[in-house]
Amino acid sequence: MNTKELLTTLSDAVTASGKSLGEIGKDPIFEYLKRSEIPKNLWEGLYEKLQHLHNPKSQPVGGVDYSETTHSDVKHREPRKKLFSEIKKIAG
Repeated sequence: MNTKELLTTLSDAVTASGKSLGEIGKDPIFEYLKRSEIPKNLWEGLYEKLQHLHNPKSQPVGGVDYSETTHSDVKHREPRKKLFSEIKKIAG
């Protein structure tokens, strides 16, 4: 099996799993490569190529990708304590 066929097979398996490559991780990919008797010195390169296939937005060298950790800035509103304490004094 050549590199292109191997990458296609791995990419199809990742897509069929319904998970992202990050959720799957390296271990299952490397286990498959081991069973397929692919030389160990090629594993990292194949995994990087697989990452580029599934994450086309490659981050710049030395850059940090915050896309998955970005949260919307929704303010959590608290009731005004002074207002409610005044209501309790009047009502109580």
